[in-house]
Amino acid sequence: MKKVLIASALMAMTVSATSMANPVWDYVGAGYTDAAGDGPYVEGSFRLNRNWVADASYARLSNGPFDANQLKAGLNYIMGTTLDFSPNTQTYLLGGVENWSGDADETGAYAGVGVRHPLTPQVELYSEATYHTVYDDHGSLAGGIAYFLSPAWAIRGNLALNSGDVKNEFRFGVSYQF
Repeated sequence: MKKVLIASALMAMTVSATSMANPVWDYVGAGYTDAAGDGPYVEGSFRLNRNWVADASYARLSNGPFDANQLKAGLNYIMGTTLDFSPNTQTYLLGGVENWSGDADETGAYAGVGVRHPLTPQVELYSEATYHTVYDDHGSLAGGIAYFLSPAWAIRGNLALNSGDVKNEFRFGVSYQF
């Protein structure tokens, strides 16, 4: 009987915590990335209205004598569809432009789909599947987590697995939500 009561209480807390959480779109962040080289990055995201989110990131990557700047800017369209078991999960379409400059010069576009899932008020998960036209056209499957230390501050990390000869990408940083 005690086990059933404890299990019921844990389930109620989990459902309650999940129902209170919402994906956070408005933030600025900075950290370390390891992709076609490694170095610092800055990023930001701003919700324009109910369905549209603008985002951008800049990274300065170095690998021995190779130095490159990566600039990405795009839009996300929140589709308004949810998962039956989690009404706060948001699905979205994303697209934008990507530019590499410095020792590497190439510009292309990217497009894909994504899901953001607030696991609890402190933890948010996301995953994205994208197609990039830069560097021999490649697909990417990314997943990440944000752990909120407070409503304003979070630690973020993600891993993108890329197809072909494109190096996988790892990011770790902090963000300020507004």
